[in-house]
Amino acid sequence: MENQFSNPFASQKFSMTSLEKALKSSTNGVDADSIERTTTHRKKEVIIRGVLSVTVISAEDLPAMDVMGKSDPYVVIRMKKSETKNKTRVVNESLNPTWNQTFDIVVEDGLHDMLILEVWDHDTFGKDYMGRCIMTLTRVIMEGEVSDTFPLEGAKSGKLNLYLKWTPQPIFRDTN
Repeated sequence: MENQFSNPFASQKFSMTSLEKALKSSTNGVDADSIERTTTHRKKEVIIRGVLSVTVISAEDLPAMDVMGKSDPYVVIRMKKSETKNKTRVVNESLNPTWNQTFDIVVEDGLHDMLILEVWDHDTFGKDYMGRCIMTLTRVIMEGEVSDTFPLEGAKSGKLNLYLKWTPQPIFRDTN
């Protein structure tokens, strides 16, 4: 049974993004389009594997969560796909904490994983959610290093100062 739907983009030539160009050139000059058309050849699929170093430098202008107008913040660093989880130490009574902590995370598939940083307020009897940053790894994979300030989503105020570094470990897998 044939599929009756046609791909409206198949006949048109679109320019590639810089990441697609980099990936295509890293397949050793093999024309991916011709490989896909012939089922007798194996297609090379690039898996972007590497180590992501996440340095949580500091935060600014965090919302006050305690009665005294302060917070006891810490950051939970997670990778969505691999569910790797790390956390910074708690900085007591600060709305502008400095951590300067680095975490190295092995990423199996950088193009399809996401980095999630959640800021929490530590309390004696639990924790309060303060906000988060969610990002793809595309920018750090392309640039190698990123040092930037990221606003907290879901918070009245606040931003995280981060330094991200990517160390690639490419893998080529044969797929049918």
